[in-house]
Amino acid sequence: MNSWRNDRLEEKIDEMLTSSVSRGSEPAGFSVRFMPRRPMFPWLSLVYVLAGAAVLGFFMAQWLGGQNLENIDYISLFSLERLTGLFSGMTFGGLISGLAVILGLSGAIFTFLPEKQRVLRYML
Repeated sequence: MNSWRNDRLEEKIDEMLTSSVSRGSEPAGFSVRFMPRRPMFPWLSLVYVLAGAAVLGFFMAQWLGGQNLENIDYISLFSLERLTGLFSGMTFGGLISGLAVILGLSGAIFTFLPEKQRVLRYML
């Protein structure tokens, strides 16, 4: 091991290596754990998302129940003029709010897709 052939130094190095790998030579507070278990599925997050979807579905059903859907002219509803009128009334704050909603929904989707989190983490 030593190119100078110092037997005393080699003995000291061998002694230190042997003592560092023997039982009881771990530093204080050091412990070896078993392999980590697979993370649990986020059931509580799933319950929150489903409860939120149920509440939003209830309010949407109430709103649709109050609408008169029989007398709506759907051709004019989905026209290009209607679409430009929708975006022309939008302010900068509205755009930021819409972006926040889209980012929040995409974050909720990434929460339930763990393999996609690796891609997102790699991109960041």
